[in-house]
Amino acid sequence: MNFTQTSRAIPAGACDCHAHIYGPFDQFPLGVSAPFQPPLAPARALEGLWEAFGVRRGVLIQGSAYGEDHRALLAAIDRDPDNRRGVALVEPATPDATLKHLHENGVCGARVNYVRHLNPKGFDEAACWQVVRRIEPLGWHLELHVDAVDLGRIQGFVRESPIEVVIDHMGRVDAALGPLQAPFHTLLELVSSRRCWIKLSGADRLAKRGDLQSVVPFARTLVEAAPERVVWGTDWPHVNLKVPFSDEALFKLLLQVAPDDLSRSRLLVDNPARLYGFRRSA
Repeated sequence: MNFTQTSRAIPAGACDCHAHIYGPFDQFPLGVSAPFQPPLAPARALEGLWEAFGVRRGVLIQGSAYGEDHRALLAAIDRDPDNRRGVALVEPATPDATLKHLHENGVCGARVNYVRHLNPKGFDEAACWQVVRRIEPLGWHLELHVDAVDLGRIQGFVRESPIEVVIDHMGRVDAALGPLQAPFHTLLELVSSRRCWIKLSGADRLAKRGDLQSVVPFARTLVEAAPERVVWGTDWPHVNLKVPFSDEALFKLLLQVAPDDLSRSRLLVDNPARLYGFRRSA
C-alpha cells in the first residue's frame, strides 16, 4: 500500500490521540532542568503530517521536557480548539488555578510519568491517588505512563479508580518477547476493567529489536479485547529513540492493527470522541 492508499483508508474525523509539541523555542523555551533535549517540533509541522494522512483531530500530550510549563501545548490547542484536546502533566501540588486554566483551554486529562528513565522509583500509588482527587471534579481522565515491569503494581489502583485510566504505549511491553509474556497477560487483565483504556501508540518503542511487524499481534489482541476502549496515536515526534521508524510506516501498521472499517472507525473516530469529548460528527 502506497502513501495515497494509506491516507485514503483513514476514516473521516480520525484522531491522533498522542502527539507532542516542542517549540518554536524562541517562543516556548525549555527549562534548564529539562530531562532531555527534544527536536524542534512545532504545531505547524504536526499539522502538516495530519493533513497528509487525513487526520482531522488531535490530542496533544504535554512532553516531560516542558514539565508543567504548558504554554506550547495550549497555544497549539488554540489553533483549532474544536478539534484538539490536551493532556497535562499534573503533580499532587499543582495549584487549583492552574488546573482551572488548563480545563478552560481544552485540557481534559492528566498524565503521570512513572517510567524508570524519568522516575527511578517507578509507580507511586499514593501520589496517583492525590492526582485523582485533584482532577476528578473536573471530569478528567488519568493517563498512566509506566514500564512493563510495573503493570502488576497498578492493578489495584486501576480496579479502584473512580475515573477513566488510560495506559500509555501498550504498557511498553517488549514485542520481541511475544504475546505470551507475563506483562502482556497483566495488560489484558487490566483492560478487562470497564474504566481502563489502552493507547495503541509507541509501536516503535515496543519494537526494541527493529521489527515493527512484531507489534501487530499485541495491538490486534488489544483491539479485540476492548474494541470500545482503545485509541491510537503517532507519538510524534518520536523522541528518545535510537532509530525511529518513518511516520508512513506507523500509519501502514495502523491499517494492519485495525484492518476493517468498523474497527478502524471505533479506534480512530468513535472512541476518541467519547474519551476526549469531541463532537460525534467530524
